[in-house]
Amino acid sequence: MPEHCLVTAEVFPVDPEAPSILLSVALPARWNEKAVWLGGGGFDGVIPDVTGNSLNTLAPTPLARGYAVFASDGGHQSTAASPGTDASALANEEAYRNWLSDAPKKVRDVAGHVIRTYYGVDAARFYAVGSSTGGREALFATARFPADWDGALVLYPARNVVNTMVGLTAMVQALSAPGAFPSAAKRKLVWDAVLAGCDDLDGLTDGVVGDVVSCNARFDVTALRCAGGADTGDACLSDAQIHAFEAIDAPVRLASPLANGDTEFAGYNVYSAAQGVGTDSPLEPHVRSVGLGSRAPSFPVDPLTSSLAAAFVDSFMRHVVVKDPSFDYRTFDARTFGPHAARVQALSALDVGDADMGGFAARGGKLLLLHGTGDMLTTPRTTERYVEGVRASIGATAADAMLRYYEVPGFQHAASTVFQVSWDGLGALEKWVETGNDPGDDEVVTDLAGVAGRTRPLCRYPTFARYRGTGDPDDAASFACAAP
Repeated sequence: MPEHCLVTAEVFPVDPEAPSILLSVALPARWNEKAVWLGGGGFDGVIPDVTGNSLNTLAPTPLARGYAVFASDGGHQSTAASPGTDASALANEEAYRNWLSDAPKKVRDVAGHVIRTYYGVDAARFYAVGSSTGGREALFATARFPADWDGALVLYPARNVVNTMVGLTAMVQALSAPGAFPSAAKRKLVWDAVLAGCDDLDGLTDGVVGDVVSCNARFDVTALRCAGGADTGDACLSDAQIHAFEAIDAPVRLASPLANGDTEFAGYNVYSAAQGVGTDSPLEPHVRSVGLGSRAPSFPVDPLTSSLAAAFVDSFMRHVVVKDPSFDYRTFDARTFGPHAARVQALSALDVGDADMGGFAARGGKLLLLHGTGDMLTTPRTTERYVEGVRASIGATAADAMLRYYEVPGFQHAASTVFQVSWDGLGALEKWVETGNDPGDDEVVTDLAGVAGRTRPLCRYPTFARYRGTGDPDDAASFACAAP
């Protein structure tokens, strides 16, 4: 670890009932005259390690590269055993807004002052780096305050919070229906059938579904139906289990539009990722947690068996929407919102603003965006719509100069047993911002788990990596980016 000074600070709230924002700034002795902000995760509540790294990279840490590094707890301090799933502090409106979008600006200003005071000059560059919640925070920061940032690296952003919670609610409700929850053996049955029908669509049978669009159109889960529709064992799916898979894949149509204009939640690519199928990988518990869990959703939530989807929805509904600690999240109406419609709409109105990237594009800002196709917490379909919305609002030319979006087949939320991502996204962002070296389709991502060490090209959405037909199947050079 390089020699550095560690500064801690506190940003006081406007509302005396709201918690402060706590932050840390690491100031290296050998400074590269640049700064990096690291985003949080889940409902925040703890300060990320400013001497550590962002997720999904084995590259040197920002501090080791000479960056001044800063991060915050998102605007509240959690004492829960699992702070990332604790939304209790967000019942306060200022705390909620800090977590949603406001904390990064306040922290950026304070950290900038600390950096300037310590070194005697301002940082020449500011980069935002975040995954999941941190990714959403980075999008809000660059859209609302474009002059503050030169570039952003965003992985699987948990944006459009109300819409995302609607989708998670619909999923846990589908899995809560009597007889609907699929065991690991049932999930492996589906996964094996998906591989049999879709694995070679990208030109190579390698355990990764590369052409997700074609697979979604082709795969028919009803072909696995048990005779008569009853659950007769692990070799088939009951009608209740088929309905659960279909409900998770399908869009959730809303009875009326949300305040941000959304009319539906887009659904998940539930078929094209191994959602906890019982492998012996050390990543299996994480994959099971960020997927469907190991048992049907319960109330109260069982932290040992429930999915993170259930834990997030449970805390969000009880503390932020309904504000009743005894509320059973499984009873929430994900399509009409029932008696809580006014509150949902008010929260949805706060979800706008992260797609207004005109100012960031105009100042020459650069955004690298990556999402895994198998993510069951923050669906890549929402990120796809975000990218399409940015292109529509600022025009294709401006969007192409500012944004690169990549999808990684098989990658899930932070970790995957199919394709575990390692990528030096910060290095790619630096080159693009500082030398004009456009990453285009030239970036390579490494798998650390499915087949450790194999590489694939990062292909700009909506293209995917197709095997050329010859060459080492574990080498990115043997693939070309192709349209679905």
